Amino acid sequence: SKSSRPSKASAFTAPLPLPKPDFPMKSLRYLAVLPLMAAAAQALTLDVQLGYGKPNAPLATGGASDNTSVVGLGIGTYLTENSHLGLNLSTRDIVAPDDNVDATARTAIVEYTYELNSTGGIKPFIGAGIGYGWLKNTAKSTALASDVFAGMRFEVTESVDFTVTARLHQLYNVDFANVVNEENRQVNSFEAVAGLRFKF
Repeated sequence: SKSSRPSKASAFTAPLPLPKPDFPMKSLRYLAVLPLMAAAAQALTLDVQLGYGKPNAPLATGGASDNTSVVGLGIGTYLTENSHLGLNLSTRDIVAPDDNVDATARTAIVEYTYELNSTGGIKPFIGAGIGYGWLKNTAKSTALASDVFAGMRFEVTESVDFTVTARLHQLYNVDFANVVNEENRQVNSFEAVAGLRFKF
């Protein structure tokens, strides 16, 4: 009979709604970048350095400067297996008693390091950097800073290296006019530094 046939309206049922995800899409995107974040964390480095420096005569009069300790802290990351970019923070004194110079220089230098062919756990490297210096007991409180260096890195464990570095550290346009009427001096410091690099 006509009443026993299903109507067209009842022959087709509406599709069931899809279940909503338990967490929003932003969470999915966050989870997707977690491996990248982990890889970046593996490449981070922390350097702790302690050394010895011999600044050149800071003034034209040529008075000898005293030896100085060098303390440094660096943070950086490996760009490739052999190249490293980091920020080095360090401090040293510039003292020449005969010329009444007693200054302190704190510098922040962005350094690029390239590691040469390694032999076993020994990795020789070279590098250079440029940055800024903050001076104490000088007429001008700031100066341009740079360095060039070479050294060797010895693997202690998978996450710790021991480093030895020979470095030429330079400060430009240092103004000692407050003590001896000399301006725009370049101060070079020849430094030997030992340190530990922690790799995370």
